[in-house]
Amino acid sequence: MRIAVILSLVAAAAATAPRISPVPEASFTDAHKQIVATYEQDGKANDLLTYLNHPVLARNIMPFERYISTGSTLPPRHRELLILRTASLCRSEYVWAHHAPAARKAGITADELTRIARGPDTPGWQPFEAALLRAADELHVSAFVSDATWAALAATYETRQMIDAVFTVAEFTMVSGTLNSAGVPVEDRFKDRLPGAPSRATVTRSDVRLIGKTARITPLEPSEWSPEVRQWLDRSGSGRPVAAIYRTYARHLAMDQPRTLVSEHIRQTSTLSPRVRELLIMRIGLLCRSEYEWAAHAPAGRRAGMTDADVQRVIDGPDAGGATAETPLLRAVDELYRDDVVSDATWNALSATLDTKQLLDVLVTIGGYRMVSMALNTFGVQLEAGAERFPASLSR
Repeated sequence: MRIAVILSLVAAAAATAPRISPVPEASFTDAHKQIVATYEQDGKANDLLTYLNHPVLARNIMPFERYISTGSTLPPRHRELLILRTASLCRSEYVWAHHAPAARKAGITADELTRIARGPDTPGWQPFEAALLRAADELHVSAFVSDATWAALAATYETRQMIDAVFTVAEFTMVSGTLNSAGVPVEDRFKDRLPGAPSRATVTRSDVRLIGKTARITPLEPSEWSPEVRQWLDRSGSGRPVAAIYRTYARHLAMDQPRTLVSEHIRQTSTLSPRVRELLIMRIGLLCRSEYEWAAHAPAGRRAGMTDADVQRVIDGPDAGGATAETPLLRAVDELYRDDVVSDATWNALSATLDTKQLLDVLVTIGGYRMVSMALNTFGVQLEAGAERFPASLSR
């Protein structure tokens, strides 16, 4: 039943006029033209034209999307397997249509395209490629890669490739949910569509986490910092301690530098108020069972004016208690996490009070911190000293 509901939601968004219209070329400002000149590939694409409604956002999210799509350490075939499996799980017609041609160039056959949609347990996959597809399923369902799948990938991949594999799924989960919810239409020149059989994740949800255990990717200690790493981690030259999350990501600077633009946009240049931003981050961190994320952002939420009752409302979810002005925001988090698309009712409620830039920032904030949660959980980033723990009702 849930698959049918998701299919109907995504199909409805695709069949109607876009919720956020791509900016027409006749309306381009100099800023628009500069962004298009930098990121246009094979003709103007509706995803980029949609992001142009919010040029600051476009400048900050496109570098990481380009890195994951074309510049990561993964072999092109593996990259496309992960992207297409994620598109299939998220029912993103747009991402599938754009990446199926790249997959064929990487040697993926028509039969394999169909089998990607059917999942890792479909006969015919080599063991390593089945593990790649299973990692996408586990991240989609649990925001975590299991020990067995991690070990299967780590037997072949080095650390930077392990990081890139997780972020490939995480990034295209964010992209898929954003494009699904904005109703971005596939351009006529792209002919591929999702295979007809509904995609189903092949795994069950797991809340197993690595807090209090051994990290899979250990943070760089200051004694290990190269001059390039030191400059990156201590850009102000303050000499202050650096959190474990940043020292972990610093093992792969080519990934972390464009990724940081996404996070810094959400935290520094977003159009959302600090309270709204932290409410969204706290709720998605909680749904993903990312204790590190909760530990960082529950205190930030209180600094942004949230009371203990407000924090409890984030924990209880949108259906607890009476409706408030923040109910549609919480509902959007839950729908993106569960369905990879915001429903019509929730979108209409958000649109009544938020402008286009704010709507895009809502989608990217939720998706961006779902991405962060997947990485924190899977890499086993440990809590900082004295960090706030999950509420007792969520302890495992």
